[in-house]
Amino acid sequence: MPRGKSYRRSQAARKREAERHREVVSPKSDPRHPVAGGGTGWRHRVRAWPTSVHTGRQHKLVIPAEVPGKRFVLLVGASHLRSFADGIVAMPKDLYSFGVMSTPGGCADQLRTEVEHAVLPRTPDAVCVLAPSNNLTASINPERAGEAFGRYLASVCSAWPTAQVFAVDLVPRLTVPEDIQEFFRQEFHRVAARLGVKYYHHGDRFPLADRWLWCRDGLHLSDDMGTPLLMESLLAATTQHLETATPEVPCQVSPTPRRRRPARVVVVGEVRAPRPPPSEWTRVAPGRKANGAPLVLRECFIPLNPVWFSPSVLAAMETPVPSPVDAVSTGSKVINF
Repeated sequence: MPRGKSYRRSQAARKREAERHREVVSPKSDPRHPVAGGGTGWRHRVRAWPTSVHTGRQHKLVIPAEVPGKRFVLLVGASHLRSFADGIVAMPKDLYSFGVMSTPGGCADQLRTEVEHAVLPRTPDAVCVLAPSNNLTASINPERAGEAFGRYLASVCSAWPTAQVFAVDLVPRLTVPEDIQEFFRQEFHRVAARLGVKYYHHGDRFPLADRWLWCRDGLHLSDDMGTPLLMESLLAATTQHLETATPEVPCQVSPTPRRRRPARVVVVGEVRAPRPPPSEWTRVAPGRKANGAPLVLRECFIPLNPVWFSPSVLAAMETPVPSPVDAVSTGSKVINF
C-alpha cells in the first residue's frame, strides 16, 4: 500500500531533527572535544636522537657554554622541548643561559629515571620542569598521574638540591577532552604545592580553537606558531620565579628564658590534731565486738541545751510509752512513775 503525503512529511521532519541534533553534539562545533586531523601548523622533520640505555627512548641533553654573570636554567621535559634542543626555536640568551634535557614520549616515571642518571658538567641555578603531558594517556586517572609526578619532582629536587626548582603547566592537546586535561592540571598543581614547588599555569596561552598552534597530529605544537608561545611562557615563568623569589631569611634563635622559681605559699591557720599511732587503733569487724583496748568516749565539746517539760506533758507521754527510769526531774519537782 503506497504511503501518503503525511508519512513523507513525518519522515522529512525526523531527518531534519536528527541533523540538528548531530550538529549540536558534534565535536566540530565544540573546541573542548578532540577533532580528527588535529592542527594546521607546521613542524620540522623529526631528527633521530641516541637511544637512552635507561628508558629505551630517544634522549638528548644540551648544556650551553658557561657565561659569567648569567644564571644557568635547565629545561626538563618530553618531546615539546625537541625544537629547543635541535635549535629550530631558540631560547633568548640575553637574560639567562638555558639548557635542555628532552626525552620524547617519556612519562613522569621515565623522565624521573633520566633525571636520576643525568650527569651535568655544572649544577644549574634553576630547573624548570615541564609537566608531563604524556601521562594524559599513560596514566589510568589523574590520581595515578599525580603520584608519578610527585616522584618525578622529588627526584629533581634531590638531584640538584641547591637549584631553584619550579614547574610549568602541561601543554594542551587536541586529542584529549579539555575537561580531562583540566583534571590532570589541577592534580599536578596540588602535588607541586604539597612538595613546596611553585607551579605556573599557561593553559590560556593555547586556545584549543586556534588549530594553527598545533601540527597535524594534534599532540605537538607547531614550530611557526605554537612553540614560540611555549618559549614565551617558559621565559615568563623563569623570570617571575627567579626575579620575584622571596629571599631565604636566616632563622633567628631566641634566647632561652630563665626558669623562675615557684612562689612559696605559706598557709597560716588552725593546726589539726595528729592522728593516733596504729597501736591505739581499734579494729572492728562486721558482726563482732571490738577487740583490744576498751572504747573511751570523750566529752562532747558541743554545749547541751536541756529542754524542760511540764509535769502534765511528761505524764501524758508516760501513758503510751512507759519510761525505764523510776523518776524524772522537771526542774521544779520530781515525778515518780
